[in-house]
Amino acid sequence: MTKSLGMIITLTAMLAFVGGCQPENEQNDVVPRQDIVPNSQQPEPELQEPVPQEPEPEPQQLQTQQAEPEEIDSEQIAPEQIESLEPEPETQQAEPEEIDSEQTAPEQIELLEPNTPTSDEQDQQEAEDEWGLDSQISSERPAFYDACELIFKTYVDEQGLVDYKTLRRKRAQLIDAARKFDQVHPAQLMSWSDNEKISFWINAHNIFTLKLIIDNYPIEPRWYLINYPDSSIMQIVGGRDKTFFRIIGMEYTLREIEKEILMARFDNPKICFALSYASMGGAYLRNEPYYPDKLDRQLDEQVEKFLSSPRGLKIDRAGKIIFLSDIFNWYKKVFVANYGSIKKFRNREPHIQAYLNFIVDYVSPEKAGFFGLDNYKVEFQLYDWHLNEQP
Repeated sequence: MTKSLGMIITLTAMLAFVGGCQPENEQNDVVPRQDIVPNSQQPEPELQEPVPQEPEPEPQQLQTQQAEPEEIDSEQIAPEQIESLEPEPETQQAEPEEIDSEQTAPEQIELLEPNTPTSDEQDQQEAEDEWGLDSQISSERPAFYDACELIFKTYVDEQGLVDYKTLRRKRAQLIDAARKFDQVHPAQLMSWSDNEKISFWINAHNIFTLKLIIDNYPIEPRWYLINYPDSSIMQIVGGRDKTFFRIIGMEYTLREIEKEILMARFDNPKICFALSYASMGGAYLRNEPYYPDKLDRQLDEQVEKFLSSPRGLKIDRAGKIIFLSDIFNWYKKVFVANYGSIKKFRNREPHIQAYLNFIVDYVSPEKAGFFGLDNYKVEFQLYDWHLNEQP
């Protein structure tokens, strides 16, 4: 019994020792196992440890982002948030020149932008300003027409005689007219019709013929040129074939204009009755320029006027002789090429046949009837080189 009592005392002491080693605040907090505790006794939700979440942006930061929409990161903010944060687009009230053509529709640019010239139009305008004349597209006629009209109307009478004395004193007007031909661009001339080109070159020939006379007026005769009158263009040595005039930026002689351009390129024999040789034997100098829209009528009038005068045609009925101007022989090839194949006057030499075929359409019926006879001769008059100067 004594042994049993000792074991009880020992066990009691051990239990007392173990109970005294636990903390005071945990002695009564015995937590039952959850798997055996009823649902009504489960711990309160607030006692569970909350799941960590990302902190929401502060109100001040969000306000800053609304003020500066350009700094919003579209990858982190939902599309509906971006739409609500971006400011309303400005209305298109800016000046036309501030419109961004890369972001504006073409039809909007067409309505808002002013009509500005293209680079081609600017180049064309610069070329026109440099040369002083409008292009062929323009409705305005080239400036040399007005300059020529001033000269011909002022200093040439109805008979083609020139007031050289007054023209010499007013030669600044003639110099200005001559310069107008040099201001025409070669490309512009090439774009013209044949009538425009013919008018240009006839007017140029006649203006520069006047300038040749004025530059040498009064004409001094050369003692060795006894075959020509003292007051003659032929007394100006090299006047027609060695004196150069600037036209369309290049240099031409009167003979080159006559032979190599007008007669060779256009092959129209009526042109020779429009060219002035500053002489009494040649065609009448017209007191107006030649115009493209009037050219055909003007040339016909020139032929009729020339053939109705003794310098162009004379008929000796008694002697049965027709006298023609020597100008016909100057342009024999042109007349034969254009009128040699007409089946009239076939009993005549080819060049005489061509001359008569040309003339018969421009003379009166009475003269044309005389041409139908067979027993007459055709002779040529000596050319009169006296200056076509007003008395």
